[in-house]
Amino acid sequence: HNMNYRPMAGKREKRRVNAALLAVALLCIFSNFVADRHNFRNLLWKIEIERHAAMEDGKPVMHTFFHRIDPEVTTKNTGMSDEADNAMLAAWRQAWEDAGWVTRVLTLDDAAKHVNFHYFNSTLREFQYGRKFREYDVLCFLRWLALAMSDGGWACDYDVFPLNPVNGGAKVLPNDGMFTAYEKIPRGAAVPSFVSATKEEYNRISHELVKNAATHQGKEEFWTDFFSLIDLHIIDPDSYFIEDAVIPGKYVLTGQHFTLEDCERLTSGKMGVHFAHDAISNGVTREGETVHDRAKIGLNFLQMWKERCNDEPFTPAALLPPEPVIVTASEPSDTDTSEAGEQPPLEDVEQPPLEDIEQPPLEDIEQPPLED
Repeated sequence: HNMNYRPMAGKREKRRVNAALLAVALLCIFSNFVADRHNFRNLLWKIEIERHAAMEDGKPVMHTFFHRIDPEVTTKNTGMSDEADNAMLAAWRQAWEDAGWVTRVLTLDDAAKHVNFHYFNSTLREFQYGRKFREYDVLCFLRWLALAMSDGGWACDYDVFPLNPVNGGAKVLPNDGMFTAYEKIPRGAAVPSFVSATKEEYNRISHELVKNAATHQGKEEFWTDFFSLIDLHIIDPDSYFIEDAVIPGKYVLTGQHFTLEDCERLTSGKMGVHFAHDAISNGVTREGETVHDRAKIGLNFLQMWKERCNDEPFTPAALLPPEPVIVTASEPSDTDTSEAGEQPPLEDVEQPPLEDIEQPPLEDIEQPPLED
């Protein structure tokens, strides 16, 4: 027995050593890959996450979030009456269902199903800025928990109406299901008025937004989920995608019927139009129309747009072919200094650090209200 045992024990030991060496090698490879967080996230999305949007009866689902703020309990801060809110929700449903979508309104009850709801709700109300968080501000953060408890997919504010369809259909989410915001604004940021993501991504972004807001306590007069979204992208441009696919309503309310040139210039390739409060104050409307009339204004615009503009589908930037590089040969001239000396590569040219480049303060960027 001893004679047979020793060779078997040696083989087992050799197998353990080989397995350990293999594990170390795999760990090194994996560590190098994980070091690039963007690659790592892409790997997880492609392997584990279902990238299809929520569907119902073969149609894509468009979500919105709404929770009535009782003005007898707390300040409403939205500039909208209950009647105007109900009209907006009805117009939103009509517009999206006419465009071939199923609509679903998420509420605070959906957010309350999330395991972290009570922690978020209590923590957000304790945040200290120059101005205390209002009920509306808290709801703007909690809406992301409601989306995390949905089946994922598409979502927009109730004042965003549909324009052109998604190229190839809305069943498969753009950018591998990573959180994507579609109303691009200057400074490489986006308004979260129209978004798409898997439910896992909505869960991730909900936590990232609250963590970011916590770091600005005591430093800012006020803060919002919109400001956190901007800040996240400044800190890490790979934290989410931004597409230019929603046009602010103030640009389409021109007071004139669209020409084909207007269609091409303003709405070609746009998925939606956002009739935020500033669309009424900065756009051209009929005499006497106010933010309370946005439902009627939005539906009237859509009717005119459908009659005058052809569909120009939206294509995510990630799917667009790269611009061709045109190389032209030129004759050497007397002033050609290419032989005078080697030019340093671009990466060797010192660039000023980003923090030295003046940026406009966040409070100068208008926060389009996400209606309560």
